[in-house]
Amino acid sequence: MTEGASYAETQGLSFLAEVIEQLPHPMFVKDRQFRYVLVNSALVRIGGHPAEAILGKTDYDFLPKETADFYRAKDSEVFASGAEVTIADEVLTDSEGEHRILSTRKVPLRGRTGEITHLIGVISDITRVKAVEEDLRVSTELLERRVVERTQALALAQDDLVRKERLSVLGQLAGGVAHQVRNPLGAIKNAAYVLQRRVREAEPPPFVEPLARDEVTQAIEIIHDEVQRANQIITDLLDYARIRVPVRRPTSIGSLVDQALDGQMLPPTVSVVRRLPELPSVAVDGDQLRGALYNIIRNAIEAMNDGGTLTIDADLRDGSMIVRIADTGEGIPSDVRSRLFEPLVTTKPLGLGLGLVTARTLIEGQGGAITLVEQEGPGACFEISLPLTPAA
Repeated sequence: MTEGASYAETQGLSFLAEVIEQLPHPMFVKDRQFRYVLVNSALVRIGGHPAEAILGKTDYDFLPKETADFYRAKDSEVFASGAEVTIADEVLTDSEGEHRILSTRKVPLRGRTGEITHLIGVISDITRVKAVEEDLRVSTELLERRVVERTQALALAQDDLVRKERLSVLGQLAGGVAHQVRNPLGAIKNAAYVLQRRVREAEPPPFVEPLARDEVTQAIEIIHDEVQRANQIITDLLDYARIRVPVRRPTSIGSLVDQALDGQMLPPTVSVVRRLPELPSVAVDGDQLRGALYNIIRNAIEAMNDGGTLTIDADLRDGSMIVRIADTGEGIPSDVRSRLFEPLVTTKPLGLGLGLVTARTLIEGQGGAITLVEQEGPGACFEISLPLTPAA
């Protein structure tokens, strides 16, 4: 009891000391010499030092110098500013070896005249709060990642749906236009054939120069060539428009490649390297896959205007047959690669851009896939993956 203190004041201080002692939060009081003048049991438990070893001492008496320097700077800030100072997210290993995360609030204690005589420190154990925050952060990141994944999947599904709708409309339009155009083309072809036969059989009048007759013959040949080119475009349109449900049967890939090659007009400047070992059958619709191979091979040949090498090989990988068709042509521009399998995308002046679209649709109908892959050297390489025939 201090001198002159009344009984009531003494009882009040005793009650207040008991309240501080029973607080669940560690609490301490320091004087202006940074000495501990009051600590409660919660602080003793978390610090591991008995009260008598703390009272009257400073942080330098039982803490590492670096830690004591840090606390001294914070204490000095309270005494100098007269404002509350908070130490957040302080990691501490308690007397039982458990790692805790603490938050300490230090506030000034003023005397009757307003001067700062002490500082009060209250420590909150926020270990569980931080654990919950970390769990919430991880859950939020996981949720955000799933939202992004689902959004991307939805966007891809929407793009695929739009692509299929466009292909369906384009297919209907292509089929109608192709049938309407093929009839007049047939008439033009027949008329050109009749003219060509008459020119060959007729004797020219004396006043007709041989050069004029040659020009007529050349003009008729141009008509034949252009009719054949237009007819090929119509064939592409019809192939694209009338893709049916595939009927899959065990089929030899080597036989289909040979058939697709036989239908090509192979320039003498293009050589073919065929590497097709004895391989198991593939479960495909032979007619449809032959058409797909024909389109890809035709594109490869047309890409080699100045000559080159067409390489076709196949092997097995991860339960699938892999067929590669590569050329040594000019290659595919980078700005076209991302839209390569879209309709009406082509690098050929007179192409419609339906060959690869049709080929992909036919291949995917067999349960397969086609991709453009990188290769060493010039040209382009397409890789076709096809399922093997299931074992009997």
